[in-house]
Parts: sequence; structure tokens; C-alpha cells
Amino acid sequence: MLLEVGDLRRPGACHSGRGNEKEFTGRDSRLEIELRGDLFVFTEVLVEGQATNVGGKIYVKGSIEAKVNLECSRCLTTFTVPIGASFEEIYYAAGSVEEGDPDDTGRIYGGEQIDLRDAIIESLVLVLPMKPVCHPDCQGLCPSCGCNLNTEHCGCGPQAPDPRLAGLGEYLKQLKD
Repeated sequence: MLLEVGDLRRPGACHSGRGNEKEFTGRDSRLEIELRGDLFVFTEVLVEGQATNVGGKIYVKGSIEAKVNLECSRCLTTFTVPIGASFEEIYYAAGSVEEGDPDDTGRIYGGEQIDLRDAIIESLVLVLPMKPVCHPDCQGLCPSCGCNLNTEHCGCGPQAPDPRLAGLGEYLKQLKD
């Protein structure tokens, strides 16, 4: 998403252009983000916010609403969930700040437009759940036959305890006694 900022940089009510503000809205029907080999597909992406000239830099604050397709970490089914995020960034015009300047905590832009794509992607990635679950009482997959326990019941009996946990089981038994 590109944000036109040429009018924010021009002197308006004040001589430096400082304080000029602009509301913005952007939509994208589909945004794909690849992260560590996984592809996340965001749909119905809505970005709203405000850009303000704060004296030589542009302060951008916004919010994002979208839907994302996720894979359940328990049963491996794909499901869609609404997601929301916010972002705040400071953008410096190219050449206005030197590389390595301790005050340079923002991003660089060139020309009359700021590309918000990186800020949007970072914000969306940060709100993705680490272990997505299709619903709180998801039963997952049977460890023996692999059937989805949410949709069918398998004939597998109770599983034998993991032999690696035998020592822990004995310790817990001693604590009870």
C-alpha cells in the first residue's frame, strides 16, 4: 500500500509543513506472506490510519483488519479467523538522516510516497498465534491411526504410556503415597 505524502511535506498552515495531517484508508483483497516456509494468506485486508508531518519526518499510525487462513496445530484442518493489528512508524525522507544516526529509529522513503507494505507485514506477523487451534475443544488426531477425532471416532484403545516418562510416573506415584 502506497501513501502519498507530498502534500504533508508542503508548507500549509505553518511554514515548515509541521502538523499537517492526512487520514488514509487502503484495501487489499489478498496478501500473501511467506514465513519460514509456511505461506499465510490474508484476505479482506483493510488498513486505516493517519499520517502526520512532525518536522522533517512523517509519523504514521494505523490499524489493520483482515482474515487469515491458518492450519490447526492439533487436527491439521484449515480454518479462517479474523485478525487485527496496529502499527506506528516514523519515516524519514531519503538523505534527510545519516546512516547510523542514534536518532534514526524509523524507516527511509524516497519521493512523494511511503510504502507501508513492510510495516503492515510486520504487524500481521506479530499477531499470528504461535499454535493456532480451530476451536478450544479440538480433539486433534489419534496418535495411532491418525484419524481426526473431531469428525470420527476410531477403534484404537488407550495408548500405552510413553516409556520415556516412566521415571516421572514412578516419582508421582511416590508423592501420592
